[in-house]
Amino acid sequence: MNFFERQERARRSTGRLVLLYVMAVLGIIIAVPVLIITVGVLIDGDKEFFVGCAGISVLVTPLVVLIGVGVGKVSLSSGGSAVAEMCGGRPVEPGTRDPAERRYLNVVEEMSIASGVPLPAIFLLDEETGINAFAAGHNTNDYAVAVSRGCLEQLSRDELQGVVAHEFSHILNGDMRRNIGLTGWLYGIMGLALLGRVLLEIGANSGRSRNKDSNQAAAAFFLIGICILLVGWIGQFFARVIQAAISRQREYLADASAVQFTRNPHGIGGALKKIAGYSGGSAIAHPRASAFSHMFFASSFSSLFATHPSLEERIRLLDPQFNPEIAELTQGSKPSSRSAAAASFAGESAPSVEKTRRISNPSRAPKPEQVQHASRLLAAIPAAIATAVQEPLGASATVYALLLGTDPAVREKQLTSLRNAAPTAALRELNRLQPHIAMLPMNAKLPLASLATAALRRLSPAQYTDFRYCVDALIEADSAIDLFEYALRKSLCRHLEPQFEPRPPRLQVQNRIGPLLPDCALLLSCLAHLGHNERPAQVAAFRAGIGVFGLEDDVFTLLPLSQCNLPQVDAALDRLAAASEAIKRTILDACATTVSADGEIKEREIELLRAIGDTLDCPIPPFIQMD
Repeated sequence: MNFFERQERARRSTGRLVLLYVMAVLGIIIAVPVLIITVGVLIDGDKEFFVGCAGISVLVTPLVVLIGVGVGKVSLSSGGSAVAEMCGGRPVEPGTRDPAERRYLNVVEEMSIASGVPLPAIFLLDEETGINAFAAGHNTNDYAVAVSRGCLEQLSRDELQGVVAHEFSHILNGDMRRNIGLTGWLYGIMGLALLGRVLLEIGANSGRSRNKDSNQAAAAFFLIGICILLVGWIGQFFARVIQAAISRQREYLADASAVQFTRNPHGIGGALKKIAGYSGGSAIAHPRASAFSHMFFASSFSSLFATHPSLEERIRLLDPQFNPEIAELTQGSKPSSRSAAAASFAGESAPSVEKTRRISNPSRAPKPEQVQHASRLLAAIPAAIATAVQEPLGASATVYALLLGTDPAVREKQLTSLRNAAPTAALRELNRLQPHIAMLPMNAKLPLASLATAALRRLSPAQYTDFRYCVDALIEADSAIDLFEYALRKSLCRHLEPQFEPRPPRLQVQNRIGPLLPDCALLLSCLAHLGHNERPAQVAAFRAGIGVFGLEDDVFTLLPLSQCNLPQVDAALDRLAAASEAIKRTILDACATTVSADGEIKEREIELLRAIGDTLDCPIPPFIQMD
């Protein structure tokens, strides 16, 4: 079975299990009033009383569950960095001289660029000798990646890359959000069990009265409490079983995705084999780590509630010829060439890029050539910039340098604005970095800005206010905003505002594409105009994109260029940001289809696509242009 089939099977299984989970929650809510009425009939009690209690429970039970969900989500609201620190992690210093830590940073940077997501907070579990890792956070604005010291000491670079790719796949596949949602509903069911326990205690304490009516009411409360407690306990059991099964499917998906990213099953396969043969295994000693065991790369726990498949099963899917009795587990897997089994799993013998395919689809996970492209981009960045972008001051100066214009009059106006608002140290850093940044190719500039995001999050609130003022002044110096400036500012706002300017989350998610189609037509029209000068080509590109929605050609037509300016695009994107995840990915697929209609892509199309992807929270891997 190749990894694409494994991914599709894992996604289908996840979908079925999530549906089963939803049905289980609904069944629990329905079971409470049914069980109350059944108990009333069996004990031949006051039917009106039990029917009344059942009626009340129809309203109270969902309310208790929803309150529990809210409490659960609040308790899980810590960002990725907070989770990493709770598990004993320390941030890896950008300027570290430790070769193993430097290699780890480089691997994470590669995966960040290749997947199109901002650089995460990077942590090391210093005291953990077992081989393990995890990614945590709600979304790409607050996520963190952490590995154990055992990972750095025991794994080769390919194996470490496989582990990091596995964790990035959890981010790209939305597993962090899904896990928080499922765990929140589990808290809701636990709240139901807590209500049953409270009613049970009320009934037990009230049953000591000499009043017959009081004793009957106490007995009724006692029985109702037992009913609700029983439903809560049974519900918890099945919810945990289903949630664990979903988690195991996501681990299969992450393993398959890691092979897809790196096209190297020996990387993640070797890491799993080393865990199986290493004396420390995947054990994490920190006492708080057990609460987050479902997030880790590997677990030795095996039962109905296990969140991970067995190591042997995961290894066999990566290497069908694996035999644990004869494998040299402690040596890992470092073959010089790919085995037949590995080639069978990967579905082809070597990474390749078809010359006829001019771009890669931005709504899909990164491919091996994109990881290689990211590695080349990192290697092309001068050491002075690579070091500076890892610190808040240098990251700020890097963004300023990226926004400096080439027209002398505009440039002087920009520098005057900076001299009036930016710290002297930032100006010195700008002067030092600007000659290096001016030499960078255009396709390296947005990825460089994305790498700077992690350091910019460490600005103080006052520094961030000054930074935003300077960015706006640089962009508005010529009284016009080009696409690069728009994409850069959109990305900065998307990934910095949640930390420095928190706003209430959107409560309403748009699950229907119909009301959003006019905004989609606006985006596709803008992209069609950007990519083509001739109207026939513009119409053909627009029709290709709108066809993704299954619409007839005459439902929406190409809008004139006058209706496709950036303020209109910006307003449309703000409305589309409320769409469900599935709709967002369809929108991005339509955008990708539009720009690739002629088999080529221009730099300005890339810039707008990255802005669209940032707003829709759909990471866009780098585009690969072939000669």
